[in-house]
Amino acid sequence: MSKIAILSFYSGIVERGVETYAFELATRLAKKHRVTIFQAGNPKPFQKFQTIQIKFFASVPESGQGFLGKICLNWQALKILGFSLKSIPRFLKGKYQIVFVLNGGWQTVIFRIITKITGSKLVIPGAAGIGSDDAWNLMFRPDAFVALTNPQAAWAKRLVPEVRVEKIPNGVDLSRFHPKVKPQELDLPKPIAICTSALVPYKRVDQTIKAVAKTKNLSLLVLGDGEMRGQIDSLGKRFLGKRYMRLVVPHKDIPSYYKAAKVFTLASKTEAFGTSYIEAMACNLPVVTTSDDSRAQIINDAGILTDPKNISQYAKDLELAAKTDYKNKPYVQAQKFSWNKVAGKYNDLIGDLVKK
Repeated sequence: MSKIAILSFYSGIVERGVETYAFELATRLAKKHRVTIFQAGNPKPFQKFQTIQIKFFASVPESGQGFLGKICLNWQALKILGFSLKSIPRFLKGKYQIVFVLNGGWQTVIFRIITKITGSKLVIPGAAGIGSDDAWNLMFRPDAFVALTNPQAAWAKRLVPEVRVEKIPNGVDLSRFHPKVKPQELDLPKPIAICTSALVPYKRVDQTIKAVAKTKNLSLLVLGDGEMRGQIDSLGKRFLGKRYMRLVVPHKDIPSYYKAAKVFTLASKTEAFGTSYIEAMACNLPVVTTSDDSRAQIINDAGILTDPKNISQYAKDLELAAKTDYKNKPYVQAQKFSWNKVAGKYNDLIGDLVKK
């Protein structure tokens, strides 16, 4: 049994992919290890792991970085800096052997120094994806970098060959996301396309609205919130009218909304992984998403890879996926990403790091 710390500033504030990952990982690892999540938000009740709340200007994250964001001096980066510094005494008191750093930036710098002093092992999951944020993480030579896809693993090995790179995808809880979930009743004309996303520019929900508007009869259900909520709602009502609905629902309720739809879509510019893809597939929904190597690996033959900038083609692909009988292909594809399988790979990694 090892003592494991997971630093996740926004846990308890939002339920994005990173925060869901932290919760699911901690729940699985807690079966064999003593796990603690350090977070700024309020802890959930009845958890199988310990939570330490480090209060430090907790608020919903913003997407716009600008120049200050690029050099880790914007307000969001400084909040993570303060949270990380404030976490140090509790971390040292806990004598953790492994620490997962999920917020990058100053958090990576601080805990690379701390782990060098304490001898703890630093693990960084590649939640940012291929690009400058995870290049920063790799620059500080963690004891293990977890790549979520094969393209990301190859990129990380080319960038910093001396760092240990483990390819472990994100997981889906198949006990909650599965084809037999009861569908949610919705006041939307059927068939329904569903998009689960933060409402930030790079997710391109505005493109999705325009594409659905070009279909003959698809409605669009958006599950999510963010800084673009006003713009997205305005576009949705203008282009789709009664065929548009946006809701904010707890993560635990999302499976029933997936089951109310015929197709899932998230056409973001980039995704390190995209947990919502495998959650939707676990409910046996086909996926229409951006064409790139990472998403081709995740989706396989359970959907359509498209070019979201080509609105007409995007619309045709949504219609095609919605009317195609994929049988059980999406669910079978999602089974490859079961959290039970994923947790086994993490347990192997942790055991090896502790031995070393």
